[in-house]
Amino acid sequence: MLFLILFILGVTIGAGIYCYREKEKRKTYKFIEMEIIEGLKELKPYIAPDENKEYTEEFDLVEIALSHDIEDIVVVNDEGLVVASTLKGGDDFGAIGLGIFEYIKKFHDNIKKVVIQKGDNYIHIYPLKCNNENLYAIIESKIMLETIEEKEILRKVNEVLKKYFGNVENIKKENINF
Repeated sequence: MLFLILFILGVTIGAGIYCYREKEKRKTYKFIEMEIIEGLKELKPYIAPDENKEYTEEFDLVEIALSHDIEDIVVVNDEGLVVASTLKGGDDFGAIGLGIFEYIKKFHDNIKKVVIQKGDNYIHIYPLKCNNENLYAIIESKIMLETIEEKEILRKVNEVLKKYFGNVENIKKENINF
């Protein structure tokens, strides 16, 4: 009988210690994750040396830009309105990029991308399709992007855009239910 009581007590104490350690591990991982995010947010203003640019407080596209050494990412719709951006004032940059793409498209129908060299920088313009919306990703970088890197960046940007459009779809559904 004593053995059974000690066994149950030991299992209970062991399970309690295990749960406590797992809880502490999750706290530590969450703390480290938040430190990394805060560190990236602090680094964000130093992405590009241009002091005239003011960056947004959002973290989604900035993370992509930091991981691929990109200066700016601006996503606009087919009217030139900014959907997502790493720049706070990305309206002009996005509208000009869309204008350039549309101008070149007048002369050549089957355009997959446009790459422009501007001084030491490259501006890449890509058409995207997300939730039946025609969007354009305008990426400014100091290096010419390779095809594999382009695809990876566009895939990540598309995932970010799906989050934005997912929120819009949820809002539309909620408004219908009222």
